[in-house]
Amino acid sequence: MEDTLSNYPIVSVDAEFPGCLRPTPRHAGEEVRFADMKHNVDSTDLIQLGVTLSNEKGTVAAIWQFNLEFDLDRDLHAKESIRFLQAHGVDFAKLKVHGIERVQFGAAFGGLIGRRSRPLTWVTFHGLYDLAHIVKVVGRRPIPDTAADFGEMLGKGFDAVVDVKYAARYLAGGGEVGLQRLADELGVKRRGEAHTAGSDSLLTALVYSKLKKKVKHVVGQDCYVDFLYGIGGRIPRQSRRQGVVQPPSAVVVGCCHPVYHVAVPVPVNVVPVTYPHPDYYYHHRDHRNDDTRLSASCYGGGNYLAAV
Repeated sequence: MEDTLSNYPIVSVDAEFPGCLRPTPRHAGEEVRFADMKHNVDSTDLIQLGVTLSNEKGTVAAIWQFNLEFDLDRDLHAKESIRFLQAHGVDFAKLKVHGIERVQFGAAFGGLIGRRSRPLTWVTFHGLYDLAHIVKVVGRRPIPDTAADFGEMLGKGFDAVVDVKYAARYLAGGGEVGLQRLADELGVKRRGEAHTAGSDSLLTALVYSKLKKKVKHVVGQDCYVDFLYGIGGRIPRQSRRQGVVQPPSAVVVGCCHPVYHVAVPVPVNVVPVTYPHPDYYYHHRDHRNDDTRLSASCYGGGNYLAAV
């Protein structure tokens, strides 16, 4: 991932998490929304993180789905959310045994946040919870107590943030649409299973690439960068000297299994990488060649892959 980022600095992410223990009323104020988010994220743990790397032209280089350890007998969750994820293919029995250990994952992924010579653009859809879960797993600490402190933390660690749901408000009727409906309206086809992090991160990347061209004719990019849907105020950019956290360095993500074929709008090639155990392998996309498209799903369990 580190090598790919130099030419593909747009990082589209999607997080799957075990629901909300404290649901937020639809028309709640900002303080209530943030307090509920903090309670929910502090009380629960990330299940999956999807990461898609692309460039300004919309070329997709690589997709990862990181499957973290999660034990339904131990970890807090909303039962209806677990049933929903199970219906979309999340295997909790496998996560309990082979999921990536959270501390190790946070240490590895934290190296991408707030420490780069070349700025990265982090793209989400309705991304308040996604970024909060990333901050929590990387920092191994509770979410800050106020929206202002949370925004300051994001400003230090993430070079630029785009929430596609926020940006969509500049299209006619776009502000309240979901990701799939927005993709349908823009003519973007989904690859993979909906509501799995890898597929959703890819769809977010493809939607963003198409959306920003349309929004550009209405407003400038400055009108939506560093805003998150659901909370007011822009993410501040006063300091770049220190990232969100300073995690220990580590090279560990887990084993990657191909999970679904995808077709991105540029020629890509699956390039296998050999690792000590022949049953575990990782697929990287090379935009210079034209061949089969494949995504990968990463687990832990003793055989580690230096994907980050």
